[in-house]
Amino acid sequence: MEIKEQLKLKFRGIDIPHVNFTSIKLYSKESEKIKIVLHPKVFYPKEKTRFFRIIMDLTIEAENFFSLKVVAIGTFEVDKELIGDIKKNFINVNAPAIMFPYLRSFVSTFTANIGNLTGTLNIPPQFFKGELEEINSDNIDDEDVENAL
Repeated sequence: MEIKEQLKLKFRGIDIPHVNFTSIKLYSKESEKIKIVLHPKVFYPKEKTRFFRIIMDLTIEAENFFSLKVVAIGTFEVDKELIGDIKKNFINVNAPAIMFPYLRSFVSTFTANIGNLTGTLNIPPQFFKGELEEINSDNIDDEDVENAL
């Protein structure tokens, strides 16, 4: 049996450059059902071929009660250039799965600290599959990723 060398992925951390919370009235778990929309994207910097960023847009809302929008950016580094299927499988599944618990924790802590407006919200685990939308590096610079959001 041949054993291939594994690609080494380093998670450099998560930044949360945007949070928008609006409350209309107190929400309780018996109120309307919460809608959760998570949209992850990937950004490949032009000049740093071993780095990439996962950008997650998260919206949590209960109509007529509240809306929470969060943008989180996770920075990753790999030990060699990503190509072909490895790139797609590794980035589309593994990187968002590594980053997501940090975003979940942020939402739980944030909602726990805003008083009784929502109560503590616990987002269920997510499974990532399929291809992530790519942010075109020809149209945007690495420094502008945070500013563009």
